[in-house]
Amino acid sequence: MSDHIIKVGEYIVIQKQNYKKLHKFNKPNSTVNIGKDTINLSGIEGSQYFSIFKMIATGTKRNKEYHLELSKETANLIEEIGLKTSGTDNRNIYDDGRSQKLSANEISELKSDSTSASEIVETLITNSNTFHNKTEFSQAKYLKKKEKKYFEYIQILKPNLRNITEILYKLDPSKVQGVRIDTLSQIIAFSNISSEGNHLLYDSGSNGLIAAALLSAMGPQCNGKLVHMHPGNMSQKQALLAMNFSPDQYNKCISVNVYSALRQVHQGCDTNTSETVGGITNLKRKREENIEHEIKKPKLEDSTLVTESNETNEASEIAPKKPKWHFDNIAASEVLSKKVDSLVVTCKEDPQNIFLELMTFVKPGRPFVIYYSVAEPLQNLYMTLKSLSNVAALKLTNNWMRNYQILPERTHPEVMMNGSSGFLLTGYILK
Repeated sequence: MSDHIIKVGEYIVIQKQNYKKLHKFNKPNSTVNIGKDTINLSGIEGSQYFSIFKMIATGTKRNKEYHLELSKETANLIEEIGLKTSGTDNRNIYDDGRSQKLSANEISELKSDSTSASEIVETLITNSNTFHNKTEFSQAKYLKKKEKKYFEYIQILKPNLRNITEILYKLDPSKVQGVRIDTLSQIIAFSNISSEGNHLLYDSGSNGLIAAALLSAMGPQCNGKLVHMHPGNMSQKQALLAMNFSPDQYNKCISVNVYSALRQVHQGCDTNTSETVGGITNLKRKREENIEHEIKKPKLEDSTLVTESNETNEASEIAPKKPKWHFDNIAASEVLSKKVDSLVVTCKEDPQNIFLELMTFVKPGRPFVIYYSVAEPLQNLYMTLKSLSNVAALKLTNNWMRNYQILPERTHPEVMMNGSSGFLLTGYILK
């Protein structure tokens, strides 16, 4: 039951009508901006996810802030107003700017004095000369526009993979390499993610979305590991952190630099124990050799003092604490040495050399998935893999999806949208 309670320190999704925003709930009295509105979140801690809150305006006109009050359900503006009369057509309606009797100052005063959105919209309708002459569709469109402007309810949602994918994609598709939820579901399906298997991912710029999807598919009770390789010093983890994974599940993802991990696999340069030579660790021995010629000979009267200080320094010298990436490289090399059950590559650079290097760590008969935003690099890789004898069932596919507006007598595809969401090259690696 505690998993369904809003807690401080977790990520939450704030929804206002069709708009969603991902927010880190760091403090009980933190504020968030939704459009032009500043909302104080002091009233949501301890409430259940998917709760609905009403926005109560406080403060002056310039420094207005909304506090939240728990509500059972949202109010439907069209049902509250209750339209009765409508016109047959809009041919005699002219947009000359004189249809509304209220001035801009009177409308702003109305917004500050009124207690609900329905009162504001109903007053605007009453003072409109042309509203009742509009058709039923035009009236519904007008009310939908006003409801979006004066809507006073928000809902706190629990972050899941679909919500996070939609939010990041709408913000900027290039930040997640153009991966939509339909493409993400196919990546999970083709890679055959299981809770008992070890999986390898190379990701160079999806804000941790692919890693979050694979780790979520492995489940909270998984026994396998996910090796998350990236080209930089730090991996992108926004989506991974936003999923609010438990510490046990989150630690199943091992994030390593691809060059350091491969160096560890092939050369084995890092170990868990630090060997000492003459009381000096290997990390410091090179430095001591470099500066040995700079050490001056002590005077005779200070020789006893110098020898005593050297002895105390050697006794008190402690091996330096190794960074976390050191142990992550060792853990990743252990997983890779035993081979993995699937390989997923989503990168911004040409995937050919990366895939040919990483495919050696995949068990025989296991699948691989390569995602790229355009088709040309995958076409070249397709022809290269066709000449190899240890790769089978190659497929190069493209997802095409279109959203539709479903309304009575107004069902049609959305005008502004992107139909493509990258290309997938899938197959199996043989012995």
